Amino acid sequence: MPDLYMCMDGAPVWCELKIIKSGKVKLSKSQIAWHSSHSRCNGVSFILAHDPFEGSVYLFDGAFSAEIQGSRVDDLQSALLWRGDLRSAPCALRTCALESWSALLRTCDLRVAATDRAPKEK
Repeated sequence: MPDLYMCMDGAPVWCELKIIKSGKVKLSKSQIAWHSSHSRCNGVSFILAHDPFEGSVYLFDGAFSAEIQGSRVDDLQSALLWRGDLRSAPCALRTCALESWSALLRTCDLRVAATDRAPKEK
């Protein structure tokens, strides 16, 4: 289970908090398993990694946890949602969470709408 759970504007947010060491993000097998299974169930989660030497904070989609594990931050552009300073991280996390949930809900709405338009069996 991630380090942080909060509800922001009605959207549940699960977030793993990491310190970048030697330019790499390290996740445990259980952290990867949690984020992967959560993502497979259409859950939204994040990995927030801080580089204390550079001062930057990186926000990643938790669905990419297996790819993130042990990788250099520079090689993780496909999973990177946001990069900035520590002070701006809560706002970025909120924005990314709301965007992720909105996209997921639009997908669900489209599925329901397609089902409603399908011909009824007799």
